[in-house]
Amino acid sequence: MGTSAADEDFDFARERPRGEELHRFLARLRERGPVARVRFGGAPAWVILRYAELARAFRDGVRFPPGPAYAATTEPVVGRSFISMDGEQHRIYRRLATPAFHSSAVARLEETGLAELARELADELAGRAEADLVASFTHRFPIRMISRLLGLPRGDEERFSAWAVGLLAFPFDPELARRASAEFTDYLLPIVAERRRRPQGDVISELVRAEVEGRRLSDEDVLSHVRLLFPTGAETATSALGTLLYALLCEPERWKRVVDEPEERHWAVEELLRWENPVAVVPRVAAPEPIAFAGAEIPANAPVLFCIAAAHRDPAVFPDPDRFDLARRPMGLLSFGPGVRTCPGLHLARKELRAALDVLAERFPGMRLLDRDAAVPVGAVLRAPERLPVALR
Repeated sequence: MGTSAADEDFDFARERPRGEELHRFLARLRERGPVARVRFGGAPAWVILRYAELARAFRDGVRFPPGPAYAATTEPVVGRSFISMDGEQHRIYRRLATPAFHSSAVARLEETGLAELARELADELAGRAEADLVASFTHRFPIRMISRLLGLPRGDEERFSAWAVGLLAFPFDPELARRASAEFTDYLLPIVAERRRRPQGDVISELVRAEVEGRRLSDEDVLSHVRLLFPTGAETATSALGTLLYALLCEPERWKRVVDEPEERHWAVEELLRWENPVAVVPRVAAPEPIAFAGAEIPANAPVLFCIAAAHRDPAVFPDPDRFDLARRPMGLLSFGPGVRTCPGLHLARKELRAALDVLAERFPGMRLLDRDAAVPVGAVLRAPERLPVALR
């Protein structure tokens, strides 16, 4: 495959490349072929880099079964949920879990609640000359949104955020992840019991009432799906929103354009998902027997990285791919995983980003980035700015 020894030593689970460093590395690998050998968590791994091959791999549940990877990386602390299941079990439990994305609580939130939440946080920024938007907005907005959807007590969002970060730490810091899981479970148990006695108009109530083909979710099933929502929903949305604001603010004419032309905000979100998807790679595990894929021989049960970051900058599909272009109309994005594993929250995620952008553009039209270098996205798996220092007026 033409991969150098230095490239093979790159460990996606441990490296923290800043800004375009990751994309330059991925471009070098992609030029050599659709699949390259790297490392993941200290073990040899294979990364799929080109758009056509990755689109095919996402739909190939035989050579790349999704369940085993999630079972290894999330199940020990999140619990058994539809993302770590395959086949008929996945089909049924996915249908049982869909109230988390299609309930009346979600409909109400999409209609007016997202904008209201964004305005609450914007109100807290009013009167300030400067702020770090990561700490004051992008980190708080998704956590607040999910906790309202679930009907969790207000005022505990910082605890939810800490637990979400802790759950994401598995398997690299299993002690932290297990502690977060145990604390979150203790918090949730009386709430789930109360919703079984007296359902309300929230997602936890929908989950305890859900029934598909005679099956219902146990308390542990409900807990697993709630534990899943915070690290998968809140942290990815935090990353996406932070990078969207970075991309728009690092070139002042881009920010002016979305302020002056609200119809461009939809395409700003789509271009963000192409240019710097919050999840750069999706870990999978190869089939239990050796496989051949795109010219590569991949051992049985080997880690395989679905590299959305590389596929979305494949010049065979996206002209001038390294440029964030508000005039681009990207189609066929792989951001939410095509096929039967498509993220059921994709529509809500897009509306969440749009609602936040609408409120910030309207409330702070003169906002500008104070330190571009401090705000670049960082990471090799989940990509996000660590800080967004801005002047608000």
